[in-house]
Amino acid sequence: MKKTLPIAAALILLFGSGIAAAQCTPETAGRMGPGPGMPDFSEFDLDADGSIVSAEFYEARAKHMAERAKAGGKMKHAANMPTFEDIDTDADGKISADEFAAHQAEKMGKGCGNKGP
Repeated sequence: MKKTLPIAAALILLFGSGIAAAQCTPETAGRMGPGPGMPDFSEFDLDADGSIVSAEFYEARAKHMAERAKAGGKMKHAANMPTFEDIDTDADGKISADEFAAHQAEKMGKGCGNKGP
């Protein structure tokens, strides 16, 4: 029994560090994909040019919300939805895939699949 405890602790440290390394960051969010119920970048990049302008953003968001409402989804956080400017962090008038992924990672909390408070 005494040998089991140190081995278990070592395994927790070994595998726990791997889990922490796999957590979602702005750099890995695009590769890991959006979380459950979160739209993909391509759903907002309506003209598929690699960036999202304000008109695309609001059109795609309205479509996404209408689809969720039709499916019976609750819109309890609709008033807190980000604006285009919140996601366009470099203020160049376009949301890049990196900005989109960084915003999703921030909204998901500390790790992919974990919902923030």
